[in-house]
Parts: sequence; structure tokens; C-alpha cells
Amino acid sequence: MSSPSPRRPWPIRLARAIAWVVLTLVVLLTARMLYVFRDRFPGYRVELALPRQEPAAGTPLRAGFGRVDITPPIGDPAHPVWMAGFSNGRAATNVHDPLQAVALVVDNGRVRLGIVALDAIGFFHDDVIRVRERVPADWKLDYVVVCSTHSHSTPDLMGLWGPDVLHSGVDPQYKERVIEGAKKALGDAVVALRPARLALHEIKVDPTGLVADTRKPVVFDPDLRVMLFTEAEGPGVIGSLVGWANHPETPWSGNQELTADFPGVIRTALEKGIIYDGQVKMPGLGGTHLFVNGAVGGLMTTHPSITVRDPFLERDFKEPSHDKTRAVGHQLVKRILERVRAGEVPSASSVPISIHARTLELKLANRGFMVAGLLGLLERGHSHWMQMRSEVAFLTIGDASIACIPGEIYPEIVNGGIVRAPGGDYDIEPLEIPPVRDLMPGRVKFLFGLANDEIGYIIPKSEWDQKPPYLYGAKGAPYGEVNSVGPETAFQLHQAIRALIDEEQTSPR
Repeated sequence: MSSPSPRRPWPIRLARAIAWVVLTLVVLLTARMLYVFRDRFPGYRVELALPRQEPAAGTPLRAGFGRVDITPPIGDPAHPVWMAGFSNGRAATNVHDPLQAVALVVDNGRVRLGIVALDAIGFFHDDVIRVRERVPADWKLDYVVVCSTHSHSTPDLMGLWGPDVLHSGVDPQYKERVIEGAKKALGDAVVALRPARLALHEIKVDPTGLVADTRKPVVFDPDLRVMLFTEAEGPGVIGSLVGWANHPETPWSGNQELTADFPGVIRTALEKGIIYDGQVKMPGLGGTHLFVNGAVGGLMTTHPSITVRDPFLERDFKEPSHDKTRAVGHQLVKRILERVRAGEVPSASSVPISIHARTLELKLANRGFMVAGLLGLLERGHSHWMQMRSEVAFLTIGDASIACIPGEIYPEIVNGGIVRAPGGDYDIEPLEIPPVRDLMPGRVKFLFGLANDEIGYIIPKSEWDQKPPYLYGAKGAPYGEVNSVGPETAFQLHQAIRALIDEEQTSPR
């Protein structure tokens, strides 16, 4: 009869138990990471090069617009609408004005381009792919750009603004509605295609009293740029695309009413006119109008410290409010209406179009984004380990050129003015040079920010700052880096858009 095996001493048993617990946790964490960071679209890649295509002889330019309401229902306590931007726990209590997906389709007989702008704080690249996958082949869209206006009074579509820091604010049913809304707006624009003339406007704007740059160096992207589409025969306006750069957060953090902010004011006023208490101060243009934001990094915003003058009420608004939002929008629309009615800009009924677009993989250096992914807040996949799939594009429509950037790029990268910032983490000369607009051809040069993705702030490496000493002798780190993919992102994107511009310029005509 054999004797029982002696029990191991308790320290050994405890060590083994701890080892098994640690191993189990490692396995669970690894499984969680593999799941949340899995590639939702394996093999997806854009490699598009459509050189500048002159229209076929006798083929007119055609343009069409579509508009879909994407306002969520409000008032169900069981399904609160969490508002994006600022802080957690901001549930919408009312709708001030409708949220929309607005689309433009342009066709010159050889190339057909679709652009849709969402009243949203941001829209991840994975969701852009979902929109594209639903576009029927018979719409014959060669390329689709999906932008976000970046309004901070819209539902959370990114996951960072739920009831608290541990819970996403994204309602999957609402996100599905937005995806379908973007698709339907594009489809309506395809159906609405008709012969058109294109006029391009660039309007100088003094940012004083409209927008502040809240981080040094003080560099703006202040000017208005407009593509105006009119009927081929006659003066009727089909619609327009308006580009300007500013954070739509004018009502500020205390606001709990859903609003498109000043992009909505611009769209409505261009269509229906500038109206106060039923009195038309300036008649509108009719048609459908789309707003695309520009280089808003830095941070470009109508800060509560900014006093905005309403040119029609002749009143100043400093405290955040919808009246202040209206004043911002009407200042800009007044400039556009005056320029359009001056009739000084020639229009074209036949224009060449080019499209160059590339998938790129961005190195993810932000550990906060990793943690947010593990918690289920940021719902987007990785194409490879610690690599985020995103996209850049460069487009031309006649004398207009368009750089499509997947986030909030700092204006100095676009317009010049990058500095070797004192106190920065990298004591280097600027890398992201020359400025993007200096590289772009054409008479009117648009920058579409938050285009096909929202990766956060795109910061020049020579201005990057997370460690002391801080920029310009500040006591703490500046805002921006916490919502950026990493210090290498700006240079990688600058190189990518530069390569597309070079490709477009050297392509055979």
C-alpha cells in the first residue's frame, strides 16, 4: 500500500495559484485585444489614380444635391441621446435645429465624384467604408468622400462621450441611421444630376470677432471658399459647397439642445435667406447647400471670450448661445451673398476632374486610444498591430483643388507658420514643409478636414509637447496631444498628400 504524496508547502501552492490567475488574466486580455482590435475590413485598400479627365466633347458638367434628416428622436428616458464634445454625461433635452447628411455629386461625363457631409463630431474610417459598401454599382460613383462638420452638439458617433468615462455614448441604431442617411443623400444627389455651371469663390475673412486660435503659434485658416453650381441655362442656383475652418461649438458646453451649429445656419440662410422675425434682410439663393470644415486644429473656435457682432441686429453676443451661433453664420453668409450677387466670377459649363486617393496605415502611439479600445469606447479596427487604417485624397474640379485630410489638422501645416517651439518634446526644425496649400495647383484651394475619418489632432512634430518643460513656459502640457494618434502622424500625412499632389501633376492628361 503506497503512502499519500506529501502536500507541497503553502508558499509553493500560493505561487502556483497566483501564476494561474496571472496566466488566465493574460489570456483573457490577449483575447480581448485580438477581438476589439481585429480588422473589420481585411484587405480593404484604396489605390485610386484617375488623372485629370477632360469631359467628352459636347458633354456638359452635371451636378446634383441630396439632403437627408439624421436627427434622432429625443425624450425617451430609456434611450438618452449622449451629446459629443466637451464632457461625459451631457444628454440632449431638445432639438434646436435639424441635423442633416448633405451630398453633392459632380459628373463631367468621364468621372463621377460623390461628397457627403454629416452633422457629426466625427465619423471613423470603418464607418466610411460601410457607407461605400452600400453604394450600388449602378450609381457609377468613382469615389466617395464622407466628411463631418464636427459640431459639438450632435450625438456621439465615436464613443467618448457616454454617461461616464467607462461607457460609450454611441447608439448602434442611430449610427446605422447615419450610415443609411449618407447613402440615401448620395443616391438622391445622383438622381438629381442635371447640367450645371461652376463658379469658384475665395473670400477673404478677418478672423477677429469670429474665431480664436487657442494654442500658439497663432495661425488661422480664415477664408471662405465656395463652389457655386448654377443651372446651365438660366440664373437658377442648384446648390453650393462652402468651406471654412472653425470648431462648431458656439453654444458651448452648457448647451443640451441638438444643433448643427453655424454650418446649419449657413445652409439655411443660403437657401432661404437671412431672416429675422419674418423679415428678409437678404434673400437666399435657393438650392441645397453643403458645409465642409477645414483646418480646425490648434484649436480654432468661437471661444466664450470672443464677442461676435450680428451685422443685422447690430448687437454683440459674447455669452455662448444660439443667437451667437446665428451671428457667426450670418456674418459668413452675408459675405457669400454679396460676392455671388456681384457677379464678378466667371463660371464654366465643362470642367476636368481628377481623383487620387490612397489608403495609409498610421502608427498608433496614443496609449489612451488603446485603453479606450479595450474598454469598448473606440469601435474601430487595426489593419495591423498598433496600425490604424485611414485615407488621404487629392481631388481637382476645374480650377479647384481639394486636399482631403482625415482629422483636425493644424492650420500652420496647411498655410505655413510651423515653429520650432520652445519647450517642445522634439528640438527640431519643422518637418511638414512646404505648406500644403503651396503644393496645391488651381485657383481656389480647398482643405476638407475630418474627411473619410476622424483621427483627432494632427500636430507638427516640432510643436509636440507632453513632457516638461512645456511650450512657451506654460505650467502644464497644452491641449491637443491627448487626442492625437502620435507625434509622427503629421509628417506621415504631409508626405502622403504631397505624393498624391505630385502624382496628379505628373499624370498624363
